[in-house]
Amino acid sequence: MFAIAIGVIARRTAVVRGVQRYRRSAWRLAAGWAALAVVMPASAQHSRMVASPGAAKPVLQVDGAPFLLLSMQLNNSSGFPAEFRRLAPAIARSHANTVMAPIGWESIEPDEGRFDWSVVDGLIAEARAQNVRLVLLWFGTWKNGNMSYVPAWMKRDTTRFPRVMTAEGKPIEVLSPIAAAGRDADARAFAALMAHLKAVDGARGTVIMVQVQNEAGTLGADRDHSPAAEALFRAQVPADMIGAKPGDWTANYAERAPEAFMAYHTARYVGAVAAAGKAAYALPLYVNVWPREQPGLLRPGDSSPSGGAVSWLLPQWRALAPAIDVVGVDNYDTNIVPYTEIARAYDVAGNPLFVPETGGSMAHARNAFWTVAQPHAVGIGKFGIGADFGMKDGKEAEEPIALDYRLLRDVAPILLPLRDAGRVRVAVEQDGMANVPMGFAGMDLVARFGAVRDGYGGPRGQGNADLSGRVIAAQVAADRYLLTGAAANLKFALPLGQDGTVQLVSVEEGHVEQGRFVRDRLLNGDETAFGLILPPTGRTLMVTVQVNR
Repeated sequence: MFAIAIGVIARRTAVVRGVQRYRRSAWRLAAGWAALAVVMPASAQHSRMVASPGAAKPVLQVDGAPFLLLSMQLNNSSGFPAEFRRLAPAIARSHANTVMAPIGWESIEPDEGRFDWSVVDGLIAEARAQNVRLVLLWFGTWKNGNMSYVPAWMKRDTTRFPRVMTAEGKPIEVLSPIAAAGRDADARAFAALMAHLKAVDGARGTVIMVQVQNEAGTLGADRDHSPAAEALFRAQVPADMIGAKPGDWTANYAERAPEAFMAYHTARYVGAVAAAGKAAYALPLYVNVWPREQPGLLRPGDSSPSGGAVSWLLPQWRALAPAIDVVGVDNYDTNIVPYTEIARAYDVAGNPLFVPETGGSMAHARNAFWTVAQPHAVGIGKFGIGADFGMKDGKEAEEPIALDYRLLRDVAPILLPLRDAGRVRVAVEQDGMANVPMGFAGMDLVARFGAVRDGYGGPRGQGNADLSGRVIAAQVAADRYLLTGAAANLKFALPLGQDGTVQLVSVEEGHVEQGRFVRDRLLNGDETAFGLILPPTGRTLMVTVQVNR
């Protein structure tokens, strides 16, 4: 009995010392790459997250101006120059201003310490040829809660790079987040990638952001049950886990303890990797999250990766990984209610809304319009693109998300400052919601979707068969409004209690050049007498109104 107790104490002491070494080595690693960055030649910073005066969230700026990221994400095995080139016509049809391309760790470090940058350089060259910005997705230790993209030399060495163990003592294909060797190897590789980006792209700024890991966390187990992890789980919760009180993980978090435990170690691991990379090249860094919000399926390690930056652990993740600029949420919900609920959980002080992955259906396109209208939102990315994107029966046919990107990319220079100042409203059509208010101070505006017919209560939209209506309205001046969207009919009116009428002084259809609205034609007569019409193909209007009392 005494011998067993001594053995347990010895193991726990070893674990504590291991954790201390883990923390010290992480800081040494980051410091080492910081020193490397100091001796590298300085370059202009084309992309950065900038604190907005008086705002609680930073904004993404590229080349000194606010930037709305409208992206197409290449499929997981498409992050290669030849595939990027093959998809060029489809990317052009998407009207995206940015392409997200994965970089698998196995592709750049086939042998430990030997790096091959041909894939990275080819992607940058192809992005420049296609005149799009590039976001690189680092598939390092994690890809969808798995370790499939780590190099073969790591996969083969299960001793140096231990796996997460299930409660039954079986290893799964996930690197343990408490193991220093895996973290340090990932940090070295990521820092080398960032240093290379600075050397080859620092002057051009083609790459504007980098994703650190992909949906980090563990699928296949609620937590690591290895002997080393068991000792840590039963020890005091570390002082840097904000919100924790004295006691072990179970005492603090009860049934949520496994997820909280994995979040702590996963966030510290990702934080060390991000810090090493940012020390080499200070591009904006983000992580993406597989959201936990699935009613009836809240089982970490099963319904979502255990340890990811899920909403209830978002404050802890942000504190433990301060080199991460934005925590973005992958959001594929089609119904606006769960979609906005998930989005708002990540649209918090210090963390602007970013949806790096969504789908391409009409419902996703409507939700994308809502997303980019939120103040300080970074943007949105549609996951997956094939060569047939934007084609139907051998002819070009604009996809719903491509229509969004075409309109939004054009108006973004005018829209973004107004949006972040709170002078933008958005309306999206839903089943049974064909008349959506968009009121401003002193002026009502309603979006009516589908055919507008008279009836009890006045003229009302009857809804579009494909629920395609989406509108963004921005108040440019006291009497001027920028309207963009599709499949909608808009009408201005005075708020209840105010006497008078609203007269349309001018309705201009046009586009934006160098940050200024350019009129293509004036609309009047039949084109305005029955409402301001945004056709299914999309339109941008600049409307001047006058109140007659």
